[in-house]
Amino acid sequence: MKFNIKEKFNAFLNNSKDYPILAGFSVGFYAFVFYFSNNFDLVNSWQQTLVFLLNFIIFPTVLVFGIFKIIQKSKFSSFATQSIFIMMLVLLPIYLFGFSNLLASYKKIGLLVILLFCVIIFKIKNYKYFIVLVFLMTVLPIVKLGKIIYLNYMNSTEWKLQPDAIFKTKFKKKPNIYYIQPDGYTNETNLKGSLYQFNNSEFDGWLKDQKFSLYDDYRSNYPSTLYSNSSCFFMKHHFSNEFSKFKYARDYIVGRNPVLEIFKNNSYKTFFITEIPYLLMNRPKVYFDYCNYKLEDLPYFKDGLSCFKEITNEIENQIVLNKETSNFFFIEKFNPGHINPSKIKGGSIEKERLEYLKSLQIANAWLKKTITIIEKNDPNAIIIIGADHGGYVGFENTSQAQNKITDRKLLNSIFGAKLAIKWNGVHHSEYDSQLKSSVNLFRILFSYLSEDKLLLNNLQPDASYNSYDASDFSKVYKAIED
Repeated sequence: MKFNIKEKFNAFLNNSKDYPILAGFSVGFYAFVFYFSNNFDLVNSWQQTLVFLLNFIIFPTVLVFGIFKIIQKSKFSSFATQSIFIMMLVLLPIYLFGFSNLLASYKKIGLLVILLFCVIIFKIKNYKYFIVLVFLMTVLPIVKLGKIIYLNYMNSTEWKLQPDAIFKTKFKKKPNIYYIQPDGYTNETNLKGSLYQFNNSEFDGWLKDQKFSLYDDYRSNYPSTLYSNSSCFFMKHHFSNEFSKFKYARDYIVGRNPVLEIFKNNSYKTFFITEIPYLLMNRPKVYFDYCNYKLEDLPYFKDGLSCFKEITNEIENQIVLNKETSNFFFIEKFNPGHINPSKIKGGSIEKERLEYLKSLQIANAWLKKTITIIEKNDPNAIIIIGADHGGYVGFENTSQAQNKITDRKLLNSIFGAKLAIKWNGVHHSEYDSQLKSSVNLFRILFSYLSEDKLLLNNLQPDASYNSYDASDFSKVYKAIED
């Protein structure tokens, strides 16, 4: 048997027959499994899978076969076999790096030109070795993708279960709720500390003048937008193992979750208004009644960060158009954000700090303008400014935080998050005295709205969890005790 396999393998490599279909398929299949294994939570919808099959599998297969046949029947037929090799060498880096990124790098263009030059000048024809190499390269992403699919089937969903009858909560007061999330806005303790070195008293003073309560030591329970929000909207800890049954954080945040269900059970209309469709890119089934992005308008080959809509006017329009209902707004603002996710040329801790503080001041100006609009049109509303995590200042890039961090200042920079709430009620201190982290934000809010202090008996631990393995985010440690 071993002899037969080896014999057939040698026959494939050394015979004179051409395999343009197999050549095109090998490049596309590798690109397909590589992309999916590294971006599964971003592209796991059926619509995206079909589009990627067409782009990664069908297109290169048809292209290589078609060009091969055209050249084969032309006066350049002697180059037909070489054309397969050339197309494989061109298509593979385009799929891996992207056409625009490839053109932007002189080193990558130079290397590609040298390879193509060698193929043509030296009349290299045995591309079949390259086919074998490409298929061998697919082994690791296939194993990684297989592990992802297996975990999706096996991962428990018990973390989502509520410990009490919170779904039956009935509100005794129904003001409109505005949950404004400025991405990466760190808390006051961090801002005045040695890492950020920023005096934010002017903005905080303005908030106090508007009757906001400030929570200077508030923090997130997880280090990223996706993990933090999925925990927040389920009011439970998932310990970075939130995915299961092909649902990921985006499905939980903008899809059906306990927070939205409880609002709807109390006859609230729900709105999701965001500058950037980052939470929508895997085409989740949106459970909000209104969203300012339509899924069919989203790009397929991006993470959504390059799309942008100005939302201030949209917020005011929706307030004016929905005066007759009780409303919950989840509003995403992508300032101040956080420092760069990976190492960049010329980057430094100080440069990242200064860029972050510039963005924070943009966030402050926008928040003032937006809150003024809300208060003008809806003076009795509850307004929550609640960030998803900190700004990571103190690191050169966020990837450095994907290790076990013991420095308390650096941990606070990851998790310390802005929280300010305008309750429009004098008795909120009976409910929010234990408000320390985002996992309990909505449980405390629902306790206040329903005037049911029994809900506070099941507050979740305020511990914060961080990953210590960049290749496996389910490997977490308790970074900050509750």
